[in-house]
Amino acid sequence: MIFAFLCVLLAHSAPEPPLVVASYSYPAFDRSVALAPMADVVGHAAGRPVKIVLFDTPDALSDAVCAGQVDVAMTNLGAWVTMRDCAGVNAIAVLDTPPTVLDRYRGVLLTRADTGISGLADLSARTETLRYSEVLPGSTSGALVQAAQLRELGVTPAHFAARLHAGTHDKSLEYLLAGEADIAALAENPWRSLQESDPARAETLRLLWRSDPLPPGPVICREREAVPCAAIGNALLDAAAAATAEALAQGWMETEGAERFRPYDEAVYAPFTSH
Repeated sequence: MIFAFLCVLLAHSAPEPPLVVASYSYPAFDRSVALAPMADVVGHAAGRPVKIVLFDTPDALSDAVCAGQVDVAMTNLGAWVTMRDCAGVNAIAVLDTPPTVLDRYRGVLLTRADTGISGLADLSARTETLRYSEVLPGSTSGALVQAAQLRELGVTPAHFAARLHAGTHDKSLEYLLAGEADIAALAENPWRSLQESDPARAETLRLLWRSDPLPPGPVICREREAVPCAAIGNALLDAAAAATAEALAQGWMETEGAERFRPYDEAVYAPFTSH
């Protein structure tokens, strides 16, 4: 009887495990720092301790969310479209990014002029001889939108002679410039920067394709009894969360300059799918 009583007492006094606030790593940004203020908001709204976890890729983040290993996450577009149909996963806020930043968040496909490739139509017959560089699995502007465009030609990244994961957008561009790849998928910003800083070097490359503007990924919350997603969402959308939004925005190039959160709008994201 005493033993049973002690077991019940210990069960009730055991500390609750921390909620997991997560995203994925990227070498150019310290995302643990960017996530910290949002983690504080989550912890305060939930009345629970919080820990920050960074996964290696957007795909790994999506898998962890769907497996129930993550409670709140900052996503990119690629991770969001692969996780949004998983049980209990809802978008609760989006960084209100300036229109000028949103307009230049696009993906591009580049090739070197010396490949002789003049347009996308030339790729189908030559994929088996070309090396393809992309950023990392699940990168929106450096893998997914390009793969979707290639599929319209009946081509996938796996069809190329080699498929390289550069790790960053700048590195994907560098692989192309150094002759280590023949086609490169990356965000438009590094390509713009090269054109401005070194026009002669940029002239050695050819733009094959440029995407429409891409929205940033939302903050998501996985609904379960111990996670007050509505309260967390309301806290982020409150005007008092401006500093939290500014800190989070500094961790992603596609959200640069955001000063607040806004409600999620499904109409913005409906055109994007994981297929």
